Amino acid sequence: MARSLGRAGVAVHALGAPGCPVRWSRHCRSFTTIAGEQAQQEALEWLARGPRAGVVLPCDDDGLELIARHRSDIAGLGYLPIEADDEVLLAMLDKQRTYTLASELGIATPFTFVPRSLDELESRIDELSFPCALKPVHSHVFARHFPRTKALRANDADDLRRKYTDVHALGIELLVTETIPGPEDAFCSYYSYLDERGESLLEFSRHKLRQFPIGFGSACYATNEPNPEAAELGLRFFRGVGLRGIGNVEFKRDARDGALKLIECNPRFTAAERQLQLCGLDLPLFAYNRVLGRPLPPMETRRSGVRLWHPLQDTRAFMALRRDGQLTTTAWVRSLAHRQHFPVASAADPLPTLGYHAHTAISALRTRRGPGPVNGPTPTVTNAIHRTTLRVAGTDNGGAST
Repeated sequence: MARSLGRAGVAVHALGAPGCPVRWSRHCRSFTTIAGEQAQQEALEWLARGPRAGVVLPCDDDGLELIARHRSDIAGLGYLPIEADDEVLLAMLDKQRTYTLASELGIATPFTFVPRSLDELESRIDELSFPCALKPVHSHVFARHFPRTKALRANDADDLRRKYTDVHALGIELLVTETIPGPEDAFCSYYSYLDERGESLLEFSRHKLRQFPIGFGSACYATNEPNPEAAELGLRFFRGVGLRGIGNVEFKRDARDGALKLIECNPRFTAAERQLQLCGLDLPLFAYNRVLGRPLPPMETRRSGVRLWHPLQDTRAFMALRRDGQLTTTAWVRSLAHRQHFPVASAADPLPTLGYHAHTAISALRTRRGPGPVNGPTPTVTNAIHRTTLRVAGTDNGGAST
């Protein structure tokens, strides 16, 4: 995102966790570290003393909630938040609410329920098949304590009780969800941008090939290809809930009945931005120009089969899949016999990759020598990308970047 806006002459100011690669980018004018439970408050305080007259773009759920709950405060400081319906943003941050809305629209979802206590969980255990999973109702709250995973797998009833008790004690609201059967490449995503009339201004379909951690992780190897079924369901969902602006919805194809089941909706920028840009969709510049009423860049997908590869995470995914007997070494090597693109690495802007890996290595050494950092373990590469909370970019009255 910083590279996209920077190339367009926009000054970019980023806020995020210490290891965010963007802090080392030549397109990033300034970087401010914010993390943990006070991240949103720290972001508001930064905005109060920041450059003003900028566009605020959320890159994770903390940034999304900041805008949804404080849009008027942010606007009062002279900023322009991203185009969106704030009530819909809050609904999408609540996974159980997301599933309820999808079901009302006739879109299939996993079987889930939200136990408010261990006794309530106990009363419904007989409804479950194992393995199942514990997922957070609000992912960004969960990520502050568990930055390396999106969910916790429960292999049996005792495992479920133990993990629920431990996480519930942290004050995290949890939902219990069935594990939809199917391989890692059964996941697909649909991206769009809806205007005030609900018209789709762009379309993009993405297909996960592998993810890490396996089962409940972020894409470590993905490609793009047309997916009319995911596009139809995704657009129906967006319009049905009244979404405006950026929309990204993920599905998994259920091996039992062949149906796509809605997994989550992220109405914000995601770690797939690099892949969208490679295919001709410069979403950051598009959203930025929409907010400012400027001419929009062309938004047509010009390429299919563009692969985005996270080498470190994919190697770990391969090792886990091989251990489980799901992927051979030969099959993994063959899957990589394509032109690859990387989410961060760039010859024109190399410091984000170098800086991130140096930061990770130093953090690992410090962790081995003594207590870990206050905010928990060093995030994975994918989590570090997601932890860039918001970017602010603005222009002065004369049109020059500020």
